[in-house]
Amino acid sequence: MKRYIILSLLLFTMLFSSFAKKDINAWKNEKSLEEQYNVFKANLNYWNGNYFLNENQLSELYKAYTDSVRVLENEISDKVNKVNELQDELNSTNQQLEKTKTDLNISIKNQNAIAVFGLNIEKSIYTLIMSLIVLGLLVVLGLVYMLYKRCNKVTVQAKQDYNELKEEFEVHKKNALERYTKINMELHQTRMELNKKNF
Repeated sequence: MKRYIILSLLLFTMLFSSFAKKDINAWKNEKSLEEQYNVFKANLNYWNGNYFLNENQLSELYKAYTDSVRVLENEISDKVNKVNELQDELNSTNQQLEKTKTDLNISIKNQNAIAVFGLNIEKSIYTLIMSLIVLGLLVVLGLVYMLYKRCNKVTVQAKQDYNELKEEFEVHKKNALERYTKINMELHQTRMELNKKNF
């Protein structure tokens, strides 16, 4: 007799717990899609191996999932646009760097040459001509000396300008490298985030 009472109490408890009122909207309080699905499934009515839900429950869950997917798609689109902007900026920086290199090469070539009557003559040849003129024309010694001093001043100024330009180029090169490294890191992080979201 005790067995029947205990068995009936146990059966009654199981029956009562299976018909307990469940909160069908509890899943809306969860943040992640997986948690929403688990709470939604846990609060469905279950009997004899089957789940029972009405059409509104399914529609609300579908709307929540499509909204989440839309938000994620918008985030991905924003990230792709940002990556494209960074790539454009990197391309622009590379073009500026190439132009600066070209200007530097022209400057170096001009520094190692002196323009005389529109012709670029190497400094060593120019000095030899000046020496021959000084030796050959003692009469115009003073005039040639002044010309030499002037050319020397231009050379020193050109070296100074070159050194300043070289320093500016090194600073620009360093900044461009840092910017390039930063862009690559952001691109890598964005790719990693996208890979994490895809899995």
